[in-house]
Amino acid sequence: MEIEIKRIITNEFQHDGFTLFDLNDLEKYLNEKFTEKNYGESVVKYFFGFELYKFDGGFAQFFNNDIESWKFKSKWLVTNTHFDWNEMIKLNRKEVFEVIKVEFLNSVNRIENMARKPKSFDFKAFRKDLEMVLNGYEVK
Repeated sequence: MEIEIKRIITNEFQHDGFTLFDLNDLEKYLNEKFTEKNYGESVVKYFFGFELYKFDGGFAQFFNNDIESWKFKSKWLVTNTHFDWNEMIKLNRKEVFEVIKVEFLNSVNRIENMARKPKSFDFKAFRKDLEMVLNGYEVK
C-alpha cells in the first residue's frame, strides 16, 4: 500500500523546529515500510492531509472540518488533520513529530465512523502497523 502526505502549509510563521523536508522524509520512510503491505482490496493508497495554519489567522476561514473520504474508483482513502502554527511554533522537532504521529493515528481511527467506508480494508491492522512503524521512526 502506498502512503502520501498531502501538505498545505501557510507561510504565517518561519520556524526551524519544523520543515517540509521532515514530511518528505517521513513519507519516504512510511512507503519503504508499507510498500509490500496489503490490508484489503478496497484501498491501495492512503492520503494523510497535513494542514498547518494559524487557527486564529487570515487563512483559517479557508479550512473547515476534518475529512474522511473513500474514492471507490481509484481505491484511495483520504483523511486530513489540522495543525495550529501557534502551537507548533513552541515545539522542538521531536515534539512536532509526536503531535503529527498522534494525529496521523487519530485520522485512521476516524475511518470506523465513516458513513461510506471501504468494504475490504482492515483499518485496525493498518492502524496497528502504522503505530509500530511510526514508533520506529527517528527524527533527524
